[in-house]
Amino acid sequence: MRKIIVMMVLSLVATSFYGQGLNQKDRQQIDQRVGSFLQQISDKNYTGLVDYIYPRVFEHTSKDQMFKTFAMLEQMGITLKFQNMEVLEAKALSTVDNIEYAMIKYNLDMTLPLTTDDLKGFAPLIVPSLESNFGKGNVIYNKAENYIRVKGQKYLMGVKDPEYKSQWLFLIYDASFKSAITKIVPAKVNQQAAAIAGE
Repeated sequence: MRKIIVMMVLSLVATSFYGQGLNQKDRQQIDQRVGSFLQQISDKNYTGLVDYIYPRVFEHTSKDQMFKTFAMLEQMGITLKFQNMEVLEAKALSTVDNIEYAMIKYNLDMTLPLTTDDLKGFAPLIVPSLESNFGKGNVIYNKAENYIRVKGQKYLMGVKDPEYKSQWLFLIYDASFKSAITKIVPAKVNQQAAAIAGE
């Protein structure tokens, strides 16, 4: 149970580039759709959130299981508050089989209020996981005021696939999703993305 909670918190926060810049139309669409994607998370609109996720993800992670996990988090009182979310950079990766890919760097500023005794008890487990993901200097655990704040920069991978109306859809580019990403994204693109993310 504790491991699931830690993984889901990491999944929700959910965050120099290869190749040429995106054209203005693609950049504008990415900015708009990333903003909407992050707003779904902030609003806890998990049904809306899946509309922004590249559908091939669900070949490896079922929607039903995802919704059950989100419902469990809500029941436990886990509410993430986001501030200053913005796209910092977006650059094109290789196009493979008419599917376009982009690496999107965004700013993350998130607070996790510890509103229940359970969450306060889980904090010593959540904090080290967040520190390993974002860096120790980017995580503040205020035990006196019962909150954890995270600041940092994360990545999404954008995918524009003609099979899905050629809209930009997203993969959370994070170690916790590495297995699914490896199965979904061509090796050439994945290598470029890993180099950008410093992996």
